[in-house]
Amino acid sequence: MYKKLITHPISRQKSKLALMLGILLSALTLIAVVVNAQEGGLVSLSTPVRVVVNSSFISPLDEVFGDVLVGKKVFVAGNTVLRAEPDTRICLGNQTNFQDNILFLAKRSIPAPPSQCALKASSTGERVSIAHQASIENSKIGNFTFVGFRSRLNNVVLEDGAFVLHGATLSNVRIGKNRLVPIGAVIATQAQADALPLKTEANAKFQNEVLEVNEEFAENYSKLYEEGGFDAVTGTGPGPQTSWNPKPVSPTLGKNVQIDEFARIVGDVRLGSNSVVGQRTSIRADEGSPIVIGDNAAIEDRVTFHALKGTNIRIGNNLKASDNIVFHGPLQVGNNLTIGDDAILFRSKVGNNVTIGDGAIVVDVTLRDGVQVPAKTVLTTQKQADALPNVSERRVTL
Repeated sequence: MYKKLITHPISRQKSKLALMLGILLSALTLIAVVVNAQEGGLVSLSTPVRVVVNSSFISPLDEVFGDVLVGKKVFVAGNTVLRAEPDTRICLGNQTNFQDNILFLAKRSIPAPPSQCALKASSTGERVSIAHQASIENSKIGNFTFVGFRSRLNNVVLEDGAFVLHGATLSNVRIGKNRLVPIGAVIATQAQADALPLKTEANAKFQNEVLEVNEEFAENYSKLYEEGGFDAVTGTGPGPQTSWNPKPVSPTLGKNVQIDEFARIVGDVRLGSNSVVGQRTSIRADEGSPIVIGDNAAIEDRVTFHALKGTNIRIGNNLKASDNIVFHGPLQVGNNLTIGDDAILFRSKVGNNVTIGDGAIVVDVTLRDGVQVPAKTVLTTQKQADALPNVSERRVTL
């Protein structure tokens, strides 16, 4: 028979005293470490670490340097760079969202438009969406604007409501209020900018939908960090609880999967066996899900997989993906896709044994089995897609 354990009041007091002494000793040890470090000439670069600030979430995987100011309800996804060189500043307005692998830079050596942020700056107004892998230098981005995947802006003003589509390149111009920049457009003169069409009501509706999703991300990724700390918002794990995803799930990885440094795999991701995920690659099933990638995937660095709410990504076996690619759902891909550096694949259906060249942009089309998309192609109509040759039809020229 077991005897009932009775704790004497004096014993309880001794236990409490021992616990308090332990906490005090730990605190004194920490202070001693800090003092010793300071006496040794070491100074902290991160006191304190800022992840959740001003009701905003800034991923711990981001690179932040210089004078960077952040408004309320801002969401910045992983592996984005916010870099303000000396004598410059970066300002992010309220309810702005930056997605994965964006470069947002303020440089002192090149021109910049006048801005309330600073004499030389990169800045956004309020309710701005910057999509995956965009690159923006010394530019002023107005209120309720959108910048698409892998777009490039240098010394640009986007007036309120401007809508820049994927893969566009803009330099030294002002894009007027509510103007639309087409997919893959190159705008380098003011005459080109002034001739742009107005965006549609559908474009504005899409912007509002993106903003609603990312406002929830700002709130709920912050909660995820506050509850679980660094490990909850880096590496591989479930996404935040949201109105469309009340029961988050963790990724499912096959056998012999290799995940490199700073990669981020979130939510209902199903990654096949014998796959490799490169550095700073993001596979985020926190919005649209699932994201399914078959066996033997070879995914290089800074590749982004993401899907719009209510859609998904499904890719077959033997994917070969080079660097800096955006895969965005809705998207269905067969087996044996080979896709080159800096490409974009969005809202499309892709057959088996397809090759997509470096820098190609493929949006809203169906690609038949065995087709080849040449490098730098901007493919946005089914007529263009149907005219492409199969890989077996290519002629070799000596």
